[in-house]
Amino acid sequence: MANVAHHGVIEMEDGTHHIERERSIFLMVSPVHKAKLKEEIRKLIPCLIAEFLANWFIMATAPAITAMMLYYTPSPFLTSFNGLAFPWGMSFTFCIYAIGGISGAHLNFSVTVAFAAFRGFEWWKTLPYFFAQVLGGVCGTLNMWLTYYPLGYALANGKPLDQSPEVAAAFFNNANQEYYTTIHSFAIQAYYTAFLVFMIFAFTDPYNPMAPGASMFPFLIGLLVMELGDSLGDIGQFTINPSRDLGARIAGAMIGFGRLALPGVGGMLWANQCGSVIGGVAGGLVYESLVRPFFPTVEELGPTIHMKRMERVWNFLRGKRNVDSQVAMSQETETNNTIRSVGTSKDVVAEEEKFS
Repeated sequence: MANVAHHGVIEMEDGTHHIERERSIFLMVSPVHKAKLKEEIRKLIPCLIAEFLANWFIMATAPAITAMMLYYTPSPFLTSFNGLAFPWGMSFTFCIYAIGGISGAHLNFSVTVAFAAFRGFEWWKTLPYFFAQVLGGVCGTLNMWLTYYPLGYALANGKPLDQSPEVAAAFFNNANQEYYTTIHSFAIQAYYTAFLVFMIFAFTDPYNPMAPGASMFPFLIGLLVMELGDSLGDIGQFTINPSRDLGARIAGAMIGFGRLALPGVGGMLWANQCGSVIGGVAGGLVYESLVRPFFPTVEELGPTIHMKRMERVWNFLRGKRNVDSQVAMSQETETNNTIRSVGTSKDVVAEEEKFS
């Protein structure tokens, strides 16, 4: 009989068998790898808590600025759009200062995916980060709604919430101008998220001699978010962040906004989610391929993994061209040798005939 205990199977007194719960989870994992996995999960939990709390803070405070701007007269925020974009940027600055040393303060699934693709962030952590960010966004949005819901119902003016797109736009920042198509909005989200990730990569690049220090970086990110808000806010309601967008939509659906929240008017859900993620990866790719390899510090610090990949691809393409040229040269050489040999044989035959 096999050693059933080795496989985590316990034979009961009545002859039945029972798989031990704890051992069945790690049935195919060695004790060393199991200990390592538990240690990785233990380290991941504080990061997820940090991302959750930061996104809660952002969504509990930043969208509330819109309510202040719309419903209080005279509003201190109506003098310019900076009154809305600047608090959004500062909310990110504060959160990066608060939790950046724990989780890296991604606060945005597009940033998480880009760092996994190019900066060594482990891929298996991306979905846990995403869930923590979205859950924080849901809780923060509900927090904000509990603060301002009387104003929301006043703006609805007796209509059901799922028939009040102006309330959804004001409180959850999930709306789109009617003269922009979904494809156009997708392209806008991709482009501006690419710009966001490109600059984040530049600010955090140890190869960049002009990169700011850790104490200055959060403030510059806040200014960057503010600039993107000033240039994008009226088009796509300041998204460029799948976590923020989806969290607010889930909260809106829970409150009663129905299809205005999920999937959104004109299918804006997929445009914001897919556009932001694709744009983030594209922005990271542009920086890693066209900017980072040309810093003078590369000789001192050595090439990155992406640089090595690019070099292998380039060498492969160049090697293939060299092989093709070598084949062509060898074929030409063989042809010339054949011509020479044919000519030589003809001369020999002619000499032999003359001799005979």
